[in-house]
This record gives sequence, C-alpha cells and structure tokens, in this order.
Amino acid sequence: MRWGIAFLISAAIAISYLDRQTFPWAIGAISKDIPISNEAKATLDSAFLVTYGLMYLGGGWLLDRLGTRRGFLLVMVFWSLACAAHGLAGGLFALGACRLLLGMGEGGGFPAATRAVAEWFPVGERSTAMGIINGGTGVGGVVAPPLIALILLHVQWLDLSAWRWVFFLTGALGLVWAIWWWLFYFPPAQAAEAAGSSPKRIIGLRDLLRFREVWAVVIAKFLTDAAWYFYLFWLPKYLLSVWKFDIKQATAVGWIPYAASGVGCVCGGGLSSWLIRRGGSVNRSRKWALAASAALMPWVMLVPVLPNIGWVIAIFSLAFFGQQ
Repeated sequence: MRWGIAFLISAAIAISYLDRQTFPWAIGAISKDIPISNEAKATLDSAFLVTYGLMYLGGGWLLDRLGTRRGFLLVMVFWSLACAAHGLAGGLFALGACRLLLGMGEGGGFPAATRAVAEWFPVGERSTAMGIINGGTGVGGVVAPPLIALILLHVQWLDLSAWRWVFFLTGALGLVWAIWWWLFYFPPAQAAEAAGSSPKRIIGLRDLLRFREVWAVVIAKFLTDAAWYFYLFWLPKYLLSVWKFDIKQATAVGWIPYAASGVGCVCGGGLSSWLIRRGGSVNRSRKWALAASAALMPWVMLVPVLPNIGWVIAIFSLAFFGQQ
C-alpha cells in the first residue's frame, strides 16, 4: 500500500514538472503572439520562483493544519487551474500573474509529498520513497518536450493558438490526478488513531530555526536549486537559440537530461537507504549520498567549449543526474 502511495505522489510531481516545463518549451510559439525578450522571460521565471519559494513555507504550514489528504487536493487543484489560466493570457502582465499563481500552488507540492512519506514510511525507507517521488521530476521532464511539441504542431481548435492548448491540456491532467488522489489516499490507521488520542505539538518557525540541521539543508538547497532552475528554465531556450534547433529537433534531445535526473532521484535515495541497511548511521549515509551527487555537478562548466550536441547533452545529463 505505501509503495503504491509513493508512485501516486510521484505522478503528482511528474505533473508538476510537466506544468512548469510548459512555458520554457512553448516560449517560441508564445513569442509569436506575445513578444518576450530574454529579460522579460527571466522576470517571468523569477515571478514563479518567488511565490514558489514562499509557498514552501506557507504550503508546509497549510498542510500541517489541513492534513495531507485535503491539503494536497487543494494545492493540486489550485496549481492546475493556474497552469490552465496561462492559455487565456493576452500579454506579459497576464503571463506574470499566471506565473505567480502557478508558483504559489506548486510550492505546496513537495511539503505535501514529504508529509505523506513521514506518515507512511519508517526512517530506513524514507530516502528510497522520496527518491521514487522525486523521480516524478524526471518523468515530467521527459514527457514534457515531446508532448508539448505534439500539441504545438498538431492541436489548434476553436481558432486558438496551439500554445494555449499546451496549458489547457496539462492543467486538465492535474485535475484528473486530484480525483484519483481523493478516491485513493487515506492516512494510515496508526496516524489517524494517534491524531485522535493525543494532539501533536506543532513546532513553530522560530523553534525550527534554532536547529543547525535546518540551516544546513536551507543553505545546501540555496546553492543547488539556483543551478537546477537555471537548467530547467533555460535549456529549451539554449537549444532553440544557440544550436538553432526547431521545436522537433530540440525536443528530440531535450528529454534526455530529464531522464537522467529521474534515474538520479532513485539512485541517490537508494544509495542512502542501502548504506543505512549496511549498518551506516543515518547521518553518515545521507552525507555520503549528498557528496557523491555534488561531485557530478560542476562538470557542466564544460558545456560552452564542447564540440557537438552529443557531448553537450551528455554533460547536461550528468549534471541533472547529480542534482536530483
């Protein structure tokens, strides 16, 4: 049951990464209707990340009060509608508002996923479970390029530009998942009994910030996520602009680094769990997995001097694998 839940949540994260990839991959088509410079695109990307980052905190607070089942349903419905709203945008201001709303909704996704893992998995299995769930980032990234290219090239109904259907259809996928979640997910019986018998003390933000372990994770995420979102939002534009690919050529190779990231999710979580089962402490096992991952990322600095697209994709794939 609990591994089925891990795959259910992994599907939600896949949809999340599909939704956030819609704008970078559809940027060429959108620019034909709404001119978007590199500076404007960077501003729109930042709009998403501002509310996304804030809602990591707000989403965690919300989940602690609504519970995992109702909270995850709410954030999924919210971000799916925000994604679909992009298709109604008529200018940069409207796109910016949609990016803010999408970030606000998706920021609750990972807190919800983490809470579900804490409810269902013992400590020795949590990193593997989170690896499976994080693997959804790779699945979403792999599915996004060919799916978006398919819609852009073949879907144009009701006299609307094809790029608008990219957002409508991906938003609809999230609403379908929300129904699946509501019918399938329930907290484990032990958690329900514990919640009914003795209320748990909720640790406040001020108390959390007194733990040096919290600051260690925050600083590590600050250093690595900046690189991750740079790759995520600009790799499509890089392939289209620097290598002069059309959408079919770009998506034909653009999915490969995301596939590597999905493998990295499972390998990183699996390595940590394997080391714990071999007798390593949780502390040491987590750090060895993190160190091995971090060692793979700096090689991406070689990309500007590589001679062909094969090497470029290989090095991006190594970096994506390490990051995730």
